[in-house]
Amino acid sequence: MTSTRWDAQGEVQAALRTIVADPRYGPAALSNAQTMTNLLKDMLPDAPRESSVLVAASEAGVAGLLQSNISQGMDLATASRVAAGSFENRTALTPDACAWAVGVLASALRLDAVRQAPPPLPGAPGPVYDTVLPVGDGQQTKPPRPAPVPPPWAGPAPVARVSSPGRPDGLRLTAAIVTAVGAILIVWACALPDLYVPPGNGRTSFSIFNSGAGGDLWFAVEPVGVAVIGVAAGLIIMLANRSARMRLVAVGVLIGFGIQTILLFAGYEFYVRSPNHAGPGGAVGILGGVLLLVAGLIAAASRPASTAITGGP
Repeated sequence: MTSTRWDAQGEVQAALRTIVADPRYGPAALSNAQTMTNLLKDMLPDAPRESSVLVAASEAGVAGLLQSNISQGMDLATASRVAAGSFENRTALTPDACAWAVGVLASALRLDAVRQAPPPLPGAPGPVYDTVLPVGDGQQTKPPRPAPVPPPWAGPAPVARVSSPGRPDGLRLTAAIVTAVGAILIVWACALPDLYVPPGNGRTSFSIFNSGAGGDLWFAVEPVGVAVIGVAAGLIIMLANRSARMRLVAVGVLIGFGIQTILLFAGYEFYVRSPNHAGPGGAVGILGGVLLLVAGLIAAASRPASTAITGGP
C-alpha cells in the first residue's frame, strides 16, 4: 500500500517558514492553535487536509515538544520519533500524517540544520605533523601546523511560549476603560445644565434631560444611544478575540461617535448668547466625546489577540 502524498507542491513548507520568519508570529505561532487556524486558512486555502493536521499538531504542542527534546540533547531523528509517537497517541491521525507533520514542523523550525555538540575529547589535540617522502635512510617532517578547530556548535532555539489568547492585551483593556468613562461623562452631561438664563421666567437652568418642554426628551436619545453603543463597542474590542473584522468595526464606531459627540455638545456650549450663559453640560459632553475618540485611536493601535505571542523558556 502506498503512503499518502503530503504537500506535493511544497506550499505548506513555504507557508510555515514564512510564519516562523515573521517577527509578529515567530516559532511560538506553531504552538498556538488559534493563530495557526487563522493563518493557514488564508495562506493555504487549497490544502485543508494539511492545514487540519497542522492545527491538530499545534493543539498537541508538537513544535514545543520537538524543541524541548532537541534542547535536552536528543538527535533530530530520535526527537522526531518521540514527537510523532506522542502526537499519534493524542489524536486519531494515521502514523503517516503524524510523521509528516513532525517533519514539516522540524524543517520550518530549522531543526534539521542544528548539529549535535561534539563529544568531549580525551585530551587537547596535539600538533599534527605532515610526513614527506624519505630522504636517505631517514624521514623528514615538516614543521608542526595547528590542530584543526572543530566547527562551532549551534544550539537549538529556546522553546517559545504563547500568551493566553483569551486575555486582552493592555491597549485593548485601556481602550475599553476609556470608553466606559467617556460614556458615563456623556450621560452625566445630559443631566447637567447646559444653559443658564437670568431669573424672572420661573426657571434659571435647562439640561438635555430637563428642557422644560414636552417631547424635548427625545433629544436625549442621541447622546444616550451613543453612550450605550460606545460601551458595546468597547466590550467587543476587549473580548472579541476571534474576529478582527468585528474589532475594526468597533474601532470605527468609537472614532466616528467620538467626533459626532464633540460636535453635538459644542453646539450646546457655544451657541449661548448674553445675557444667558452656558452651563457645564456642554463642556462635560465634549470631554466625553474626546474620550470616545481617544479610545478608538488606542484600540486601533492595539494588537490582535491571536498574535499576542511572547518568547522565552
